[in-house]
Amino acid sequence: MKLYCNESGSLLIRAHRAATILCTLKGEDKVVPTKIRQPKIKDFRPFIICTPDNYDATKSFYSSLGFETLWDDGNSACEFATGFGDQRFLVTLHDNIEPPQNAMLHFWVEDAQAWYDYMNVLKLKDHYPSITMTAPVVTAWGWLITYVVDPAGIKLHFAEPYSDSNKQFFGQAHWMK
Repeated sequence: MKLYCNESGSLLIRAHRAATILCTLKGEDKVVPTKIRQPKIKDFRPFIICTPDNYDATKSFYSSLGFETLWDDGNSACEFATGFGDQRFLVTLHDNIEPPQNAMLHFWVEDAQAWYDYMNVLKLKDHYPSITMTAPVVTAWGWLITYVVDPAGIKLHFAEPYSDSNKQFFGQAHWMK
């Protein structure tokens, strides 16, 4: 960590080459952060944490849904492409980590009903009896959502804007085009 002082009396703390914290000197001993610049994030990939009991079924489940396997180490980790730009996620095996009970993967889709129909045609419930699927529901906040819980217990959220206000708001987003 390096400390610098600029012309205005502000103290710059260089905690890392990409993280600079702008601080103001308050009295002799007080340094108060006034602006923090976030370090650069180079990539973001959600991990689906599996136990030995559900790892193979979870990998197979995502392959069955049509996600492309980018790599698989054959032992404890694999990565899937979502089909949307460079977005991807990992399925990993951990003996010593409890799977999360409150995790969700959100997929904006063109047609939540089509995803539900697609999963029924694949007969996912027959192949993966531990999963749950719900028919699309319109939420109070104006989305149409198909919920699926995968073999690892992760909730998948296939959603589309449904209300007119949501269609207008989200229709302007670059990632919805």
